[in-house]
Amino acid sequence: MQLRLFGLPHYGGTSAEFFPAKAYILLAALLLAPHQTLSRQTAASLLWEDVEHKRALGNLRQLILRMRNLTGSSDGFVKGDGNNLLAGHLAETSDLGRFLRSLNFDAPAERSDALLAVGGELLQGLDVGQHHLYLWLLSERRRLKDLFFSAYVQLMDELTRFGAGKGADIAKLTAAAVRLEPDREETYQAAMSAYARAGNVLESNKIFEALQHELRADGRVPEAATFALHRRLRSASVSSYDKDRDGNLGDRPRRKLARVAFLRPARLDGRPPAGGIRAFMEDVANSLARFRSFSVLAPHSTFAFETDTCDDRYSLLRVDYRVVARVFDDARLSVSLIDEQGGEIVWSLEIVLAERHIHSAFRVLSKQVAIALAHEIERIQIEPGRQHNGEAYRLMLEGQQLLNGRCDLPFIRRARSLFRRAIDLDHSLAAARARIAQTLQLEWLMLGGNDPHLLHRAKAEAEASREIDPALGVGFWMEAVVALYQRDFDRSAEKFFEAEALAPNSADLLLQHADALAHFGDCETAWEKFQSAIDLNPLAPDIYWWAGASIAFDRKDYIGAVNLCSHMNNDEPALRILTASHALSGDLDNARRCAGRLRENYPGMSARDIAALSPDRDPAANENFCNALRLAGIK
Repeated sequence: MQLRLFGLPHYGGTSAEFFPAKAYILLAALLLAPHQTLSRQTAASLLWEDVEHKRALGNLRQLILRMRNLTGSSDGFVKGDGNNLLAGHLAETSDLGRFLRSLNFDAPAERSDALLAVGGELLQGLDVGQHHLYLWLLSERRRLKDLFFSAYVQLMDELTRFGAGKGADIAKLTAAAVRLEPDREETYQAAMSAYARAGNVLESNKIFEALQHELRADGRVPEAATFALHRRLRSASVSSYDKDRDGNLGDRPRRKLARVAFLRPARLDGRPPAGGIRAFMEDVANSLARFRSFSVLAPHSTFAFETDTCDDRYSLLRVDYRVVARVFDDARLSVSLIDEQGGEIVWSLEIVLAERHIHSAFRVLSKQVAIALAHEIERIQIEPGRQHNGEAYRLMLEGQQLLNGRCDLPFIRRARSLFRRAIDLDHSLAAARARIAQTLQLEWLMLGGNDPHLLHRAKAEAEASREIDPALGVGFWMEAVVALYQRDFDRSAEKFFEAEALAPNSADLLLQHADALAHFGDCETAWEKFQSAIDLNPLAPDIYWWAGASIAFDRKDYIGAVNLCSHMNNDEPALRILTASHALSGDLDNARRCAGRLRENYPGMSARDIAALSPDRDPAANENFCNALRLAGIK
């Protein structure tokens, strides 16, 4: 950059000839004029307001000739178009030209570079002398400041929207803003919020202290709104660190691993069993996903069947062994493991689910299933051998039941409340910590991804779960999901690898890993994992079809994405994918209908804002999504 118009004006060309002061003013006026064009008369009257008009035009011709001599080009600084003057390419590449162009840039990095090039006020220190020119300069300085600070606040929000902004970027932009106007309180507020969204509350506090120091010199204190923001950010930081193509998926090869199905518990008298018993059996089934010598089908599918009521759909499960639970009363049940081929009962036992025995029953039952099915079992316990609070465990099971129900905010928040109560009673329940992280991440996504504190809290809970039980895959799984949405792709890939190593046959984990791989850009591997997840959970809940549609979209199978969404009982969570898929498949009528519903869910958000919720490593994928939403009618 050879020409600087912000701060002390400077031209760094090779010519040693003095650059005229009025040349800086003319170039700034051209860049700031509508369409970067001024008539010769307007330019002359601005620069020489007290000079007779004919003489002023002569001065202007001499100035332009002098500028051309500096570069040896007829249009380097100023181009002539009849009676009009336009900014030349050297003016357009100045710091002012770059800044003005950056206002229309999409890439944050380009906008950041342009803002950092603003080294002070427009034509700072230049002696203008004339009244009209002085008023023009004051007005343009104010306008440019407004544009700068508006772009600064927007950029700070974008850089830290997902809670993973770089502190160095925040610091450099804040320093540039403070240099321009040291006591502008809104600048400090934006910086405090940005650091907090990035999870660096210490730096947020330092910004607040810097503001207090700046104002103290003038005998002032921060505004009430700034104090309120400071308290709110500190409060959020405490809670965030609280550690106490269609339905036919093709032919699938038969797995060598034995497939085990836990059927829905049934009472001998025909009445429905207590909900806690069903939740207990489901938790036992899910916990066995960590074993490599057999695979357990997802209870969401297998619980569609009772022992004596298996219909034609049962063949979809391709079961080798089934676990059958017969309930005698509210606390006592008999559990049997049956070889599907010959009908042989491999073993049977009775257990009592009284509160003080419930966790022992969990350990005994899950361990017996493993011993009966595997020749060599990993030498780890299904749960650490410590005592757990029975009531806490029951609350955790209730919360998991809610999460397995509908995917909407009231259910998610009720489930989190139950997990919190469980943690209050028993801080060692690692699974409850991980499920809290899951509810926080889901809420963040459903609210439009505008509250990074939710992601910070989810990350803290997932880390706490991993610290309590390093052998529990769900803690690593949730760390991976949060890292994905924070655009920390390498960490996400690492944590998904660890999670799958701990629970290689978990349908839920395979699904989340498939979704992440699609965002990483490995769409074909993602589709294979999605098929594996459906293989383990063929009667899957809505979230499976939502993730499958997202993967199909990334594979550019837009009709397939729409068909997968049709499997959902409630397509509300998948509206973004559904709208974009309809648009790119050519069905604009349905695309616009879905877009209307989408606008209700994300009021005030642009197509680019909505597309940015998808954490794709390749920016082209987000651009494709954004263009699809615009095609559907979202601006």
